[in-house]
Amino acid sequence: MLVLAIVLSGYVSLNRQLPSELSLRLGSVNAQGLMMSQGGQTGAVQMGRLGTIVKPIAMPTVAAVSHDAIKYQVQSGDTLASLAGRFNVSEDSIRWSNYSLLKNVTADVGVGNSLIIPPVDGVAVVTQAGNTIEQLSSTYHGDVNAVMDFNYIRSQSSQPLTSGEVIVVPGGHGPALFHPLPQVAVGSTLPQVAVGSTGASTVIQTVSPLVNHAARGNTFPYGQCTWYVYNKRPVPWIGNAYQWFGNAKAYGWSTGMTPRAGAIMVTWESSLGHVAYVESVNPNGSWVVSEMNYKGPGIVDYRTISPGGVPLIGFIY
Repeated sequence: MLVLAIVLSGYVSLNRQLPSELSLRLGSVNAQGLMMSQGGQTGAVQMGRLGTIVKPIAMPTVAAVSHDAIKYQVQSGDTLASLAGRFNVSEDSIRWSNYSLLKNVTADVGVGNSLIIPPVDGVAVVTQAGNTIEQLSSTYHGDVNAVMDFNYIRSQSSQPLTSGEVIVVPGGHGPALFHPLPQVAVGSTLPQVAVGSTGASTVIQTVSPLVNHAARGNTFPYGQCTWYVYNKRPVPWIGNAYQWFGNAKAYGWSTGMTPRAGAIMVTWESSLGHVAYVESVNPNGSWVVSEMNYKGPGIVDYRTISPGGVPLIGFIY
């Protein structure tokens, strides 16, 4: 009898003479009763016992954006354009993420190619030893915090990453893509034209024909100073010229402020910096460099530079 009385008591309305806020009745006619007793439907919200929300007002109807790059093997009939449309990213994003394969703008994907497709416009990067979020963000023109959040990284941005990881730089972009130039036969000698002294630097310009024979592994755009210096002395990093000095330090290369034959000179002679190759050092402290794109894209020239003659960042040995 005691059990029956307890069960029945759950279905009995409280005394109407009690304060109104404690007047609980069955059904959805009394929202306070629903929240404090058995639950039910109130408007668009489903309530459980003791006011627990069972169903929210609205559920998301759009699938969440994936944060993981996609590893894809090219099938018959695939083209770069069709893959960009299928995965909703730009063709350049796919080219930058597979730069060694697709850096030439005339190249398309081929059956069996293994690609990395970024989940959003930007660059998907396979990390190498020594890479950090700060370095990758700088190299691929991304925001450090955005890169860390997108990849769910909670360590310090300066902490080295594990080699072989795939990091997505959302909104980033890679190095310039390669636009082939017409090849011209190169003679045994190149004409040199002395153009006199300009301040502290004496310039001897070598007017070179258009040549686009890159050294093995050279991913820099043809005609730029970085392309030329890589051909003279291959480096393991990428990035704009002004970043080379910091990149060299990050890779453990020796650097300094004194010219040496065979060193790479890094300067602020443009908004993106400039690099040149030190051919020799003179007894009076001046040095001779060879370079490309000081006088124009694809043009190689030689300069004799005196101390203080250029906005020097440093030398890479």
